[in-house]
Amino acid sequence: MKDEQNITELRREIWSWVKKSGLSKRVFFSVPINRLVYFSPKGLKHSISKHHGYPELELMLVLQLPKILVDAYYVGFNPNNRGDLSIAGVHDFYNIVVYEAKIYEIWLKVKETRDKVFYYDHGIIRELE
Repeated sequence: MKDEQNITELRREIWSWVKKSGLSKRVFFSVPINRLVYFSPKGLKHSISKHHGYPELELMLVLQLPKILVDAYYVGFNPNNRGDLSIAGVHDFYNIVVYEAKIYEIWLKVKETRDKVFYYDHGIIRELE
């Protein structure tokens, strides 16, 4: 695993790639929910800046987010109970990735607004043993 200085630099490089690639302005079709899913700058920034145990892997996965989402298994829908009246609920997706000879499960969250707009929110990673 890389040290914190290298992770900080990797974050900068990934965010630069996101801006240059136009990922934050793109839309991808999700077959399980039969909807277009938007990748917003806010959701991508969250994915790049927040890490929960696998910083290098999480950053590298940002480069693969559209493919991971498109190929993911649809788990289901959870209605919003957090008080944000603009959000109808969250769709959960599941996928598995292999990184440096280890297997990880990826849980992706896609928010659905009351206006039926779908935004990638964030993902959760856990190493499988």
